[in-house]
Amino acid sequence: MIKVRHACFLSAVAFALLGPALSAERVERVFELAVENAQVPKSMQVIRVKQGEGVRLKLTTDRAVTLHLHGYDIERELAPGSVTELAFKAHATGRFPVNVHERGRSAGRGRGERTLLYLEVHP
Repeated sequence: MIKVRHACFLSAVAFALLGPALSAERVERVFELAVENAQVPKSMQVIRVKQGEGVRLKLTTDRAVTLHLHGYDIERELAPGSVTELAFKAHATGRFPVNVHERGRSAGRGRGERTLLYLEVHP
């Protein structure tokens, strides 16, 4: 009986110490973003997550653009009329710009690259 109680106590202590760390790794934050005219609404211009969380961006766009998440070196092509998902684990802390690179005729008129939003990853 004493051994069983001791094992239960140790399990409870391990879960109390490691539980938050384990659950943080399983967390996935999902953000739905509508990119219009190579911009997102002001309320979505800064996305804040915690280090270790999974991040999933679900993006729609009104024109063909390339999305580039600096610091994580992730790049995706976005096409109008479809949803593009960008999923990754927020491993590096800091503030990272997410840029759009416009394609096609409009890109040649001084609208090539612009910061769409910032990803902030906090410890």
